[in-house]
Amino acid sequence: MDHSRGPSHRSSVFADQFPDAVAIVSLRDRCCEYANAAARRLLGGALQSLAASPQRLLEMVVADDRPHLDRVIAAMLAGETVRGEFRLQGQALPAWVAIRAFPLTDPQDPTLTAVVCEDIDERKREESEVRAGDARLAEVAEHLGDVIWITAPDGTQVHYVSPAYGRVWQRSADELYAAPFKWMQSVDPEDQARVLEMVTLEQAARPLEYQFRIRHADGDVRQIRNRSVPVRAGDGTVERVVILSEDITEEHRRSRQAEESARAQRDALVREVHHRIKNNLQGVTGMMRNYANQHPEVADVINEAIAQVQAVAIIHGLQGQSGATQVLFYDLLKQVVFGIGQLMHRVLAFPPPECCRNCRIIVSEMEAVPVALVLNEMIFNALKHGSADSAPVIDIQIDIGE
Repeated sequence: MDHSRGPSHRSSVFADQFPDAVAIVSLRDRCCEYANAAARRLLGGALQSLAASPQRLLEMVVADDRPHLDRVIAAMLAGETVRGEFRLQGQALPAWVAIRAFPLTDPQDPTLTAVVCEDIDERKREESEVRAGDARLAEVAEHLGDVIWITAPDGTQVHYVSPAYGRVWQRSADELYAAPFKWMQSVDPEDQARVLEMVTLEQAARPLEYQFRIRHADGDVRQIRNRSVPVRAGDGTVERVVILSEDITEEHRRSRQAEESARAQRDALVREVHHRIKNNLQGVTGMMRNYANQHPEVADVINEAIAQVQAVAIIHGLQGQSGATQVLFYDLLKQVVFGIGQLMHRVLAFPPPECCRNCRIIVSEMEAVPVALVLNEMIFNALKHGSADSAPVIDIQIDIGE
């Protein structure tokens, strides 16, 4: 091997540290001018014979790759910069190599060419594993009813979407590959801003689960649940995001039905409880009336107590009608007035709803009993202390602050 035109000793020592095989070949003289340590380990005594006849490289690669290598050798002999990847045959050789050849500037030999041979076994093995994994994923995805996506971290590129996308979204997968955010056009307008933020800003940071609605062209609305997981490289950077989209419309419908059924059962139970409390309170007032009839000397005091118990019974009666925890003030006042009228044996007129302004005042559950007792006290005292010969007029005004 002629080192007269090869690198200096210092450069030679430096080049020997390269993991890739590097050789400098004279195409004119058909000889190898220099080979670093990696090239000597890889090819040994075959260096000079290969330099003398580059076509002998064809014998080192598998038959299927020889036509490609033949074209690379022809381009190299023509002084072009070329590269290619090939499979080698032989137990002592790596299975895959990448070859790069480029002409060097040398006034003594314009045919001087540098050849770099890189062992790409590991890279090819990783690529093969990725392809096998993708093939398995695609096979699984073909049989799933859910949509599987593999996208760029910010959603700007779709690497893969399963066939279920066409059925769930009723849109073309080809359209999605060409325009990665096309699927957002189907998202309900009320959900779009939230979903877009999830996809572009948050899904690359952490695993997510979120729901949204999509609308088909025929107006059908579907409920979708997305679960996304970021996939990180060895250095921790997010390479891609895997998303599972489930059509949970039927699950959502069943959940709503279950909630409505539970609510109906609760309302029925509440109505029953209120009904029983009202009946028990009415039983108490009945016993108190009997006692008042038997002891006229304490009838006035007992009647006041009866009116108060009766007011509480009215609340439970109104709440028991519909199971609601709130009652209308108008209904409450009407029941209190009629109850006191019966208790005091007075016929009381009560205005119809159309004569009552702001009749839609609602009394909450926590305030119902105190309000009923206050109304009872006001009306009972007005009748008790008013003239027995004339019908009292009770005008109730309510100031509702902001």
